[in-house]
Amino acid sequence: MGEDSLITAGMLARGLADVHERLLFHGDLVRQDGRMPPRMRRALARLSAQSLRDGADDLGASIHNVMAMAARPMCEWGMPSFQGDFPWANIVLVDGDLGQPTAECFELAAGGGSETELLQEIHHERLRAAAERCGPKMRDRAYREIRGLVVRRPCLPTADLFEFIEDWLTAAPDVQSFYRPLPSTALHGKTLRLCAGCGSPLWPDNDVVSFPNGRCRIRDCRMRHPTCEVAEEFEVTDVGEWRLATNAVLAYWTGPGLAEIEVHDRLKAAGRTVDLYPYSDAADVSVDGRDVGIDVKSYASASLLGARLARSVGQITMFRRRILCVPDARVRQDNGYLKTLKAIALQGEGKCLEFMTVSDVIRELAA
Repeated sequence: MGEDSLITAGMLARGLADVHERLLFHGDLVRQDGRMPPRMRRALARLSAQSLRDGADDLGASIHNVMAMAARPMCEWGMPSFQGDFPWANIVLVDGDLGQPTAECFELAAGGGSETELLQEIHHERLRAAAERCGPKMRDRAYREIRGLVVRRPCLPTADLFEFIEDWLTAAPDVQSFYRPLPSTALHGKTLRLCAGCGSPLWPDNDVVSFPNGRCRIRDCRMRHPTCEVAEEFEVTDVGEWRLATNAVLAYWTGPGLAEIEVHDRLKAAGRTVDLYPYSDAADVSVDGRDVGIDVKSYASASLLGARLARSVGQITMFRRRILCVPDARVRQDNGYLKTLKAIALQGEGKCLEFMTVSDVIRELAA
């Protein structure tokens, strides 16, 4: 495998991140003209050249085609150089349901030297600022409860959101910014169906054979609960009476948070002293104060996650025992996931971590 394919993939990730930044902060439409971000233009040219070398169709001819294609694993693009032993073959660069670059896309962009400010970090900064406004005594609790809300209740009645906000009035604008009015397209007629796996809507889907009750748009949830069962149904006469987390919050907090709250809730039920997002997110879960810190990561690519951890493990170093765990479904998809992850992460800061699956963590610490 030549390095050309790695460079092309990195440039595409940076280009897609730039396009999304333009959409997010400037409201620009995606255009194939002079207003296209320069790095996206260079990425398309490089993709076209590589398509020619691979004997494939010109995949870089249209940015719109690339953005649609990026919602599938790179190994499915029809280019031999993105298949076989290509380390990012299974990476999806854009979440097709939510229209957001994936965490892997941002990580690949950052690893390639991009200066793009990651969207998930923007949201974290907004949440940290909101928690700070609640005062030093309430800061950690505010962070935990506000972030816990969007993970546990991504879709909720507007009245419930306002009731929650009453306890955190200084953070009200930030909390409200994490939600939007429920789109009418989420309804089945006038019925809202909430997913049993995550609490977000089950959206009407053309594939009624596979998704008779509707389809959950949270990738991490579908990975855990592919049948998309219904938890509750509500008759909705006014969509303004409901709020749904924004696509970015669903992609970067709600989805990854499913495994985080599973670890927390299972250990708490076993009688352990646990906190969710302790010390304003120094870890995802703490056990017995600073004795154990647990971070849960759900990257499709073990090599990208390993590279991130080799660069930095964050504030989990404040705990005496530090565990990085991944959802069991990732290991079922790739038997060598943990081996690859450790081989890369242990070359850098990740050498301070233990690596487990979610079930392994629960089994050991709940005993």
